Amino acid sequence: MDWQEIYRERLTTPGEAMKAVRSGDTVMIPIFPPVTLALALAARRDELKDVTVRLLAPAADPGWLRTPDESTFKVEFELYIGDFARFVMDERRGTYLPNLFSTGMKAYDDGRHDDVHVPDVLICTVSKPNRAGYCHFGVHNWVQRSYARRCPIVIAQVDESLTQVHGDVYIHVSEIDQFVEFTPPPLDRADFDQIVSTIADESRREGWKQLAGELPSLQVLSSVRAIIPALAAGDVRSLLGMGEPPPEAAPIARHLHGLIQDGDTIQIGVGEPSRGMVRLGAFAGRKHLGIHTELGWPGLAKMWRDGIVDGSRKEIHIGKSVAGAWTGCDPTDLDIIDDNPHFELYDPEYVLHPRTLTKFDRFVAINNAITVDLLGQINSETVFGGRMINGTGGQPEMHLAGAFSPRGRALTLLPSTAMGGAVSRIVTQMEPGSFVTVPRFFADAVITEYGVARLWGKNHRQRAEELIAVAHPDHRDDLRAQARALWWP
Repeated sequence: MDWQEIYRERLTTPGEAMKAVRSGDTVMIPIFPPVTLALALAARRDELKDVTVRLLAPAADPGWLRTPDESTFKVEFELYIGDFARFVMDERRGTYLPNLFSTGMKAYDDGRHDDVHVPDVLICTVSKPNRAGYCHFGVHNWVQRSYARRCPIVIAQVDESLTQVHGDVYIHVSEIDQFVEFTPPPLDRADFDQIVSTIADESRREGWKQLAGELPSLQVLSSVRAIIPALAAGDVRSLLGMGEPPPEAAPIARHLHGLIQDGDTIQIGVGEPSRGMVRLGAFAGRKHLGIHTELGWPGLAKMWRDGIVDGSRKEIHIGKSVAGAWTGCDPTDLDIIDDNPHFELYDPEYVLHPRTLTKFDRFVAINNAITVDLLGQINSETVFGGRMINGTGGQPEMHLAGAFSPRGRALTLLPSTAMGGAVSRIVTQMEPGSFVTVPRFFADAVITEYGVARLWGKNHRQRAEELIAVAHPDHRDDLRAQARALWWP
């Protein structure tokens, strides 16, 4: 049977495809999920019981996040929670799966079925098959192919508008159980205005109109057109890498600039203040940089266009920029990446695996934190003790890669305060219940708007002095008094 015949036999409707989901199943739903399939699954809420939906950084709610009754859909977050879904954790209606990208599939592959089972169903988005019968997963590849290779049932929405990508991101038609064809129709100004007019809240309507004026084309919104009324323009702006950096980001970028050397291979984490580093000149004037990263960031592809990045001094994937997904890049970046063989995607279980990352001699990891204590413990997940606002993402693996790289660095970016300056983000000790994302013995340098705290090779007292020196001046006396009470006689 040739692939065209397989494809025709497996082509169906969203409603028919979602009949594959049974009560008690776990369904994996990746970031930017196939809208038609997600809505069709949500429509079965009266027919199903005890279905676990495993979500990776959701940006919309087809019908499970705001449903107080968990008897139909139970919410499980993997790796990321994100701004849009944080309230589910606050209301204790969701749980979190503390996987790492590099080891998340280990138990499945080892056959440890008593420990864990692979999700029963994956819904995903793929491109139209090429002449050889292979589809790719687009710029938001992430864990889609990793799960597709393992889940018993794989159901794919075929979107002919997906940006053409390069790398090891292809799957054959025969590996997918059912197909549903849906390509978002073009979104012109009249369509957009009509959709926005249905939003009752005036401030949200104005937010969308402002965002539309900033976009080079409304087509970047076509994939979410059906759920625009349910989304906040600010969230979409952040997803598109268009948010304004906080004021502390500019001096942080200047300090970061002094730590980046020609020929480094870099990774930048999502969020603030790291996503503004390119725009603020942290890499200006540098040459021969390489990119090996979990996700993208605003300005990533422009670094290649402008000659800052060429990958020529990388130890592996020489001359290429590599990621698990280009999520986080801005619209101009994605135009540059489109069908550009310099940019390659691979499964994150490969991109972030220590066996891959330890091949780099000059790997520089650049990530954010919520708080850092005076011993160097880094928390990127919780506030006010144990209130979880995000997951680890790929930060642990990437940070350790910088720490283990012979001439690399593991850099943590941190505005010195929160809540308008009232709260120091450099703290004497973590509050009870806080999560430690990176232990103190892997802490390298912490950068605030006030300078660089160099922690590597420092004892506890020296670390405290380094961190107090880059804390906000209004909080230094209190931090010093508390530190001396704890660690000095």
